[in-house]
Amino acid sequence: MKKVTIVWLALVGLVLSGCVSDTQTNVAENFNSIEDFYSQPISWKKCGRFQCAELIVPINYQDLTAGVFRLAITKNPADQPENRIGSLVVNPGGPGGSGVDYAQGGFRTATTQILNRFDLIGFDPRGVGKSDPVSCLTDQEADEFLALDETPDNPAEIATWNDWVDRFAASCKSENPETWRHIGSWNVARDMDVLRAALGEPKLNWLGKSYGTLLGALYAQLFPDNVGRFVLDGAVDPDPEPDQVLIQIAGFETALNRFIADCLRRNNCPLTGNQTAAYQQLIDFLAELDRTPMPLSDGRELTESHAQTAILVGLYDDKDLWPFLRDALAQAFDGDGEFMILLSDLINNRDPDGKYLDNSLSAIYAVNCVDYAQALSPTELPDEVARLSKVSRFFAPLFGWGSSACLSWLGQELEPVGKLNAKPINSVLIVGTTFDPATPPQWARSLSAQIQNSITVEWQGDGHTAYRRGSKCIDEMIDSYLISGKLPAAGQTCPAS
Repeated sequence: MKKVTIVWLALVGLVLSGCVSDTQTNVAENFNSIEDFYSQPISWKKCGRFQCAELIVPINYQDLTAGVFRLAITKNPADQPENRIGSLVVNPGGPGGSGVDYAQGGFRTATTQILNRFDLIGFDPRGVGKSDPVSCLTDQEADEFLALDETPDNPAEIATWNDWVDRFAASCKSENPETWRHIGSWNVARDMDVLRAALGEPKLNWLGKSYGTLLGALYAQLFPDNVGRFVLDGAVDPDPEPDQVLIQIAGFETALNRFIADCLRRNNCPLTGNQTAAYQQLIDFLAELDRTPMPLSDGRELTESHAQTAILVGLYDDKDLWPFLRDALAQAFDGDGEFMILLSDLINNRDPDGKYLDNSLSAIYAVNCVDYAQALSPTELPDEVARLSKVSRFFAPLFGWGSSACLSWLGQELEPVGKLNAKPINSVLIVGTTFDPATPPQWARSLSAQIQNSITVEWQGDGHTAYRRGSKCIDEMIDSYLISGKLPAAGQTCPAS
């Protein structure tokens, strides 16, 4: 087995078994009213150490005749059934993350205390993974898209980027003509309430990370009386106001500088000089790849976009991914891009044989474009890149041009997310991480202002999200809340490990 294959397996872990039968059945005729969906029984079947089933939900909650989605669901039963509190539905983020895999993750997902007392329930949201998925690109098209120059700097590159924006949207719509309008997060939140009822739970208990916090927040807006114990870790702010991207890009910029500082203290760091010099070396590295992509053993090339994605991924976890990113950069600086492409492939779930293991790439674009029906036009992009450059020279082109990715989705009858005013019956715990690159702690505080009866706590650590990332303080705080229902004191902080 090739070394890179071994490393890839170590990074992504084993692929867990699916839960939805391959047999296609016409079940829509059995669901004539919303009560039929809410009262459906769950037929659990054994799948390895877990139980698996499917949940039927309407494609369009405003038109129940439009057909149905089949959602893959799984149960990781409580280890101490005699002390069982109830069900805890979990979501790892995304859009595109598998709740099925996450619930089956055991100790990676929750502590022994939670695994003892709760059934962990996971579902793949509509359009995602093992549920009826949205499909936009073939594997070959996905390779081409991910290699695309996402920071175009001449007319030909700009034309290519704009063409791909149109092609991606057109493909999503043509390949999913009945469903693409309805895969947004508001409908996922409605599906969560159908799941709650099917589980026989009077309230929904929820552990959502990253994008999963958005789902939890939307649920609290739609079904405030059904909110049980809610943990929102790595909060996404649903308010789409323009400065949100400035907050996020500042988070990535801070994380990058902390990675550089940590790297420069180590003997195996490929960066040299002081902080400013090392930062410039990374910019120069991307510029060189923009001019001359690096050949790879599988016939692809390591492009500027691949490398930027790899660096973004590497910033998500200081314990496991920072060391890998250091090694990947060291090899790439010596002309070997194999480890760098592994990091890029990791986030897109592409295996070393060129197969994409799920539809997360299609899902993240399609769901985000339905949720945030806004985009900048090509004429506005230079000013946007200049605005973002005041915060981060490294990430500004990527984030700036990325703001046009949903341009071809405008003018549709969609259901975008926006600022909330949720009033849940029970308290909500929102968790931020001080140096989280993807969901900065400012978003946690902003989300808390949009959810009455919520508080924030903060882990003063690096990387994305806090729970199960090495902080005993955070883990005990969350466990205590989930088990007792009592919030910790507002504003508490936990030191970095």
